[in-house]
Amino acid sequence: MPKTEGRNATGGQQARLRVPRALSKSLARVGISKPVAHSRNASATGGLPTVLLPWNLGSYEPMNNFHPLFRKWVQAQTSVRFVRPPWAKELCQSPRYREDCSNTQYLEHGFGRVFEFEKAREFFSIQEFIFSSRLSAAAEFHHTIPFTTAKRPFFFHCESIPPVFMLMGFQGQEFDSELISNILPIYREIFESDHCLGIFSHLKSTIAEFAATFQSDKIRRKLRYLPLAADMYIRKARSDETPIFIFNNSAHQDPNSLVLRGGVFAIQILDIVRRERPGAKLLFVGSHAQRLFSEPWGLGESILKHENVREILYRNRDNIIWISGWLSEHTLDRLFASAHFFLLPSIDLHTSSVLRAMGQGCIPIVSNAYGISELISQRRNGIILNILDSSVSKMTEFGFTNTDHDAFISRFNELRDRLSREIRQHLDILVEPRSWFQLFQTMNEEFDRRFGRPVDTKFLAKPLQEDRRGVDTSGDLRGFTRDVSRDDFKRVGRQELPRIGNVRVVRYGPNVLSFDDGAVADRRVSSLEWSLNSKSKLVHCWSSFSQAAAALANQRADIPHHTRTLLSRHLEADSMNKAEITIKEVVETQESWFFTLEASMGELRSQLRRVESSLVETIGQRLSSLERTMDERTQRLLSLETVLREWSSRLLSLESMAEGRSNDLHDLRNVVQHESATRIQHIDQVNNALEDVRKTGESMLYSIAILGRGLEDIYYEQLFEKRLLLLEASSRLGKGT
Repeated sequence: MPKTEGRNATGGQQARLRVPRALSKSLARVGISKPVAHSRNASATGGLPTVLLPWNLGSYEPMNNFHPLFRKWVQAQTSVRFVRPPWAKELCQSPRYREDCSNTQYLEHGFGRVFEFEKAREFFSIQEFIFSSRLSAAAEFHHTIPFTTAKRPFFFHCESIPPVFMLMGFQGQEFDSELISNILPIYREIFESDHCLGIFSHLKSTIAEFAATFQSDKIRRKLRYLPLAADMYIRKARSDETPIFIFNNSAHQDPNSLVLRGGVFAIQILDIVRRERPGAKLLFVGSHAQRLFSEPWGLGESILKHENVREILYRNRDNIIWISGWLSEHTLDRLFASAHFFLLPSIDLHTSSVLRAMGQGCIPIVSNAYGISELISQRRNGIILNILDSSVSKMTEFGFTNTDHDAFISRFNELRDRLSREIRQHLDILVEPRSWFQLFQTMNEEFDRRFGRPVDTKFLAKPLQEDRRGVDTSGDLRGFTRDVSRDDFKRVGRQELPRIGNVRVVRYGPNVLSFDDGAVADRRVSSLEWSLNSKSKLVHCWSSFSQAAAALANQRADIPHHTRTLLSRHLEADSMNKAEITIKEVVETQESWFFTLEASMGELRSQLRRVESSLVETIGQRLSSLERTMDERTQRLLSLETVLREWSSRLLSLESMAEGRSNDLHDLRNVVQHESATRIQHIDQVNNALEDVRKTGESMLYSIAILGRGLEDIYYEQLFEKRLLLLEASSRLGKGT
């Protein structure tokens, strides 16, 4: 890989690695989606077959909607035209299941049969299923769950098997054998259908487990391995700096993910590294992650309240930079690019996060979760911590691997000790710049070899062309949008915001919604329920959290009008019932208040450090830019000086040439003058000769005339005429001469 030397803000030397990346020009598609023309045949739009992506519907919200894992796959397909339905808020109403029972033509085929189960009706929207089934397209592309009627061609992708049965159980929980046994034939019928053109996965182990789970030769022949594809961006290697780690919570910001993704393990790794490198930092990215440590709840509540965990947190409080709030994709990428190591000692596989970190030049440190060995090779493009065993990640009776979150929590202290031993074996890479830099170089090479390969641009179009049945594409096109822009892949996960009194506030994408605690029973709380809830008066949409707080303060008497933190509201409620509070509760409240105040001060210090580093970086960039500008101007001046020298030499040569020409002209002038004088003398001589000839002629004429007079008497008449003729001839001769 080519290297170039650069200069950082402080003037020290650093290496810059340029990694080949697929330019956006080569994958150019329509940047902004445009409405499709009102045609009865969507597959004929633009002369390409249309593929429906229903990922922006509310039913795909638990599956991360437009999953970034598919970005390069979708953008590289030049032989099909992608279309997507409108957002769920454009649907007219949200009918109950009994109101939809009349639409048996959609519910008796494919995934529609699953709505017979109550869990499916609580989790997914029947109206969205019917709505997407009516839309016109040549084929569908689904991921994670086959949300299709299987009445037209479709493609399916999955990362692992447990999320496929999400409605009957969730990854990390124990599956109900009876429910899986009832739903398995429905899924088998969907995938065995002739309309299923391909089942893709980027993990070979998932393909093997898919075949083992469904036990069908027809399904086995449709399984396809689809390698991952991603871009590596230009990354500066800073081998002379202290290590910077980064941990980020899941995109949907589920509080349970804080422990399951290894948030506590990340702080423990920082604590071990700081014994060798005290200046090491940890960027902890997660909505309200700091508050969860001070006020634990959820799956990892017992762990977050443990004395050892709080001690490690307190000991490293000045080295943890808490980053809360909703972050844009660009901001998150910049955070990854600013760190050296990405910490994800998780119980489950998170391919998108690992790929994103490596794409920004951040070395992943992960657990030995399912499928991770197909992405990372030990000390080649990352570090694998062997902390999970068969009791935490085990094979189910149906032939696929599933994790056990309860076992993970119960054995957490044992896993922490195992993590400490594992991280010490790789401590040289974390604390020695030279070892880290070598791993960084091999990671870039490995990334280019595994994920930088060209993408098959016809992996969807080829099966469609081979399908000879003829697709009926008549249907509803209203609201259809064409192609997929980069904005479609931005995070659309749910983010819990601080409660305002008894009002629950949730951010979904750019919107902030509020509703009474417990008013929405559906755990999914997708965009469909927020906009079309039958009790719409309980759901309100705001553009920002401050606007929601101000409006609710004016509408609700139980909410104070002035701004308060969550903790201050609890303290205010406690002060109102001071007589009923014991001394122990007061002490606990004060300790919590001091802890939160200290954490807030730590966050303030972190913000100041971030501002300082940002200023240093900005000043360094400005100085570097100014230095580059001065260098460019110096080069221009040198080039101008060279040009002036060339022109000066040319002028000198022209001057010498002009002087030589002047001498030649002077000599020529002298020659001309000499020749003129000679010619004048010659002309004078000719004139003198002519004058002598004239005088001689006149004397001859005179002699002839005299002679004529003497002969007048002899030949008077004859000679007289001859004399006249002779005189005339002599006269003409004299004039001519």
